[in-house]
Amino acid sequence: MDISRYHVLLKQMLNEKTVDDQNSNSRVLIVDGLNTFIRAYAASPTTNSDGEHIGGISGFLLSIGHAIKAINPTRVIVTFDGKNGSARRRSIYPDYKANRKVKIRLNRSETVDKQDTQLQQLVRLIKYLEIMPVTTIVVDGAEADDVIAYIANDYLLDKESQVFIMSTDKDFMQLVNEQIHVWSPTKKKMFEQQDVQLDFGVCPQNFALYRSLIGDTSDNIPGVVGLGAPTLLEKFPDLSIQPMTLNQFFDYARVLAADSKAKIYQKVLQAESDVRMYYEIIQLNDSNINTSNKMKIMDSLESEVPKLSNIKFHTMLLQDGMTATIKNPELWLREVTKKLDQHSLDI
Repeated sequence: MDISRYHVLLKQMLNEKTVDDQNSNSRVLIVDGLNTFIRAYAASPTTNSDGEHIGGISGFLLSIGHAIKAINPTRVIVTFDGKNGSARRRSIYPDYKANRKVKIRLNRSETVDKQDTQLQQLVRLIKYLEIMPVTTIVVDGAEADDVIAYIANDYLLDKESQVFIMSTDKDFMQLVNEQIHVWSPTKKKMFEQQDVQLDFGVCPQNFALYRSLIGDTSDNIPGVVGLGAPTLLEKFPDLSIQPMTLNQFFDYARVLAADSKAKIYQKVLQAESDVRMYYEIIQLNDSNINTSNKMKIMDSLESEVPKLSNIKFHTMLLQDGMTATIKNPELWLREVTKKLDQHSLDI
């Protein structure tokens, strides 16, 4: 394939989008699906009429419903990690996410173990999403983080969209700019550029570097031993005000080390190769998605979004004994899906 020709044609196609398409992408909520589901599953003790735990499903639906009502998006995209999504990062750093107790990936071709209630709920949740006016994306060989970053940074770049990423994963802070925002469902807070600066002490452009240096326990990335956020910001104050590349940071570190006897500078310089490796794993701005998967993502995004199937949704609630888990489900559905349905089609 002539990739350069492909991109020319692709740009022409995007420029030819109708006004309706532009409107549907004016305010886009992108949900980190597995992050939201696992949080709901762990936090919600809700059971159905048969006494079975269904907190993963009900908690997820209520959580995104709250976000939709707060953000008022014209479109919702839900992404999940695909099978072998972490393979590339593990090839770089074998201990990546090795500390995670929950290792679940959505693979629709697999038979679900009836004892695995978490996976059962996740598969059932997908059925609910399929009859709602949302776009659900699962791409084998890609993590949701990379898919979200690609959609926000590339697909929506020329559409003048306002993008809202829903996740508790702090790695998304590196994407924040005038167009991209991060909604934390636990803090009920929208992170803008100034919020990243206030909460973490660095500008969003330096967030991946910041995490590479201090570490990320959730992904089992140790960072520089003995270096915490307060020390980092004290010893490297320019991180707070000046966007830096990796090369610029280590040049900066060498200058500081030459003028100071503080051991932390030597520690950072001695860990340079590790920090570069961690950065490659953490950073999301340079797309790590291959061309084939990019085309699959684009196909999903360009496909028609269905309108809510009201009868099917209520039928599923009855089947799952969940009619009491959502207060006044008919009103809830109207409030959550009304604006989304305006940009959806009957299929």
